[in-house]
Amino acid sequence: MFGRWITGLIVVGLAIGVWALWPRDDTNATSTTSPHSEPTTTTARPTTTSSEITTTSGAVASSGVIETVEEAEEVLRDFWFGWFEGIYNQDEDRIKEVVASQSQLEAAIAQFGAMDFLSEPSRTEITLIDTEILRADERCLAIWSTASFDFRGPGTTSGVEVHRMTDAGWKFVNSWPNRDDLWEQDCDAQLEPLS
Repeated sequence: MFGRWITGLIVVGLAIGVWALWPRDDTNATSTTSPHSEPTTTTARPTTTSSEITTTSGAVASSGVIETVEEAEEVLRDFWFGWFEGIYNQDEDRIKEVVASQSQLEAAIAQFGAMDFLSEPSRTEITLIDTEILRADERCLAIWSTASFDFRGPGTTSGVEVHRMTDAGWKFVNSWPNRDDLWEQDCDAQLEPLS
């Protein structure tokens, strides 16, 4: 078991190193964090949602395809709540309910007992702004959004959150700090079973 932790930490370290060295177009960059980082105060650049995306509330279409910003925000809210509730309660099974990536499961587990909270996570204390659907089909959902979490304190995090459809519904795969990052590869990658 110790070897699995070491291997996991090495993989996460390598991924962070590759990400840090990857060339970026900084003209549109904003300060962001991944789901397992401390939130930082950012100034999000104004965004608009696509005119093709309706803004009426309602249930997800029977095909499972997200069609509205409100539906996309519900997927995000479900993820963020499950993510932080799992970390707060140090509950690996709760994290598995919302992630589809072994690396994200390990990143959450690494935060058990280390992440600071002002209070117990609550769905009502998750605020999403500037939400934009970048891709929505029956397999993949990529959402740009700025989020704040009152139960963690002041600050926001912005980025692209990629989710994949599984037998259990939409699950989080990866986070990217910029719209121009390589998030589309997460839509096509083979999903490995969580261990």
